[in-house]
Amino acid sequence: MHPNPTSHHPPMVLTITEVMDLLRIGRTKAYEQARLFLDTDGADGLPCVRVGDSIRFPRRAIEALLGQPIPWPINDPTDADPPTNTAPLRTTARTRHTSATPNNPQLFSA
Repeated sequence: MHPNPTSHHPPMVLTITEVMDLLRIGRTKAYEQARLFLDTDGADGLPCVRVGDSIRFPRRAIEALLGQPIPWPINDPTDADPPTNTAPLRTTARTRHTSATPNNPQLFSA
């Protein structure tokens, strides 16, 4: 059974992706903190439970960690401040020139 995306009632447990979005951390850090919680019997790390091969995070424990209720849905498309992709495009320092130009004379003919 999948949750209704238009529902305003948050689920009792959250997925790794939902916790990553809430805490603004990466997948590796989230799993690292979940494993730490499981390995230390809850003394440290992100509160979670193992459900078969999956890890889920109790919503109330994450809310207690944040000190406030979790807004639902987490990725609300009507959010007034949506994330933007501001990362610059990757460029390379070198460019391949196929013909000689006055600014870039060709040393060897191919």
